[in-house]
Amino acid sequence: MSLLRLSLGALVLLPTAQAFVVIPSRARSLGSTMIEAQTMTETKTEASVSSPKSNPIFEYLKFDGNPTFDVIAKTMDYTETLGMGGNLDESVYAKDYVLRGPVIGPINRKDLALSQNGLGLRAAFPNVKIDSFGHTIDPENPYRCFFFQRWRATHENDLDAYGDIYPATGTDAEMPVSVFSIVWNPEGKIIYEQVGAVVDRLEGNTAGKAAVFGLLHTAGLKIPASPGDKLFQVLQRLGHFAGNMGRSWSRDEDIPSWWVSPSRGADNTEQW
Repeated sequence: MSLLRLSLGALVLLPTAQAFVVIPSRARSLGSTMIEAQTMTETKTEASVSSPKSNPIFEYLKFDGNPTFDVIAKTMDYTETLGMGGNLDESVYAKDYVLRGPVIGPINRKDLALSQNGLGLRAAFPNVKIDSFGHTIDPENPYRCFFFQRWRATHENDLDAYGDIYPATGTDAEMPVSVFSIVWNPEGKIIYEQVGAVVDRLEGNTAGKAAVFGLLHTAGLKIPASPGDKLFQVLQRLGHFAGNMGRSWSRDEDIPSWWVSPSRGADNTEQW
């Protein structure tokens, strides 16, 4: 399979960047302590003014800040259905739904389904087990719920990925735990899904890849993809314009107007 085909229709979860905190040393005298405290206060004030703003998407997704339903309970019901491999009721998704991952999206529900169906994952991995746990509400957005997932599966049948056949290997796949999040709108519909980030890339046997990319890796599709990768960005755009093997993101006219981020697929993250 060509690299172009490998870049289409897959969801990859990549490790998050680490944060570093510098702790100032203790002042040796009261005078120096007062000066240091004043300096730190001024620096903090300047930083709060000059720091990049958060993406306005996340302010929009707070809505009225007062959901009339139990967000955790709805999310747990949703993830339980995923874990049992049941057919999802499409009415759970808002008409202006968007999914975004490190190298996939923004993509609407229709385009997402077409891309995944073309990969033949359900037939190749009929026994995918998804364990969801650790559901918690974002303290800054009561409509947003975070949770963890661990995927396990066996490559039981041949994988037919857009006409390229990858014979069944019988390999058991265990993917690293990854973080997901869902945002519900005030009507109780899912408006935004974020497909997460790998917690520890050393876990499992899929080379640090989770979810769909972990399944593809098990089937023999070793897709090298990461945010900011220039070659992968070019391949994604070629595939996007061709549009005959699924899309990595939806066409601009098919993306809801509330999604104002200009980045697509594996593009670098823009700053606001």
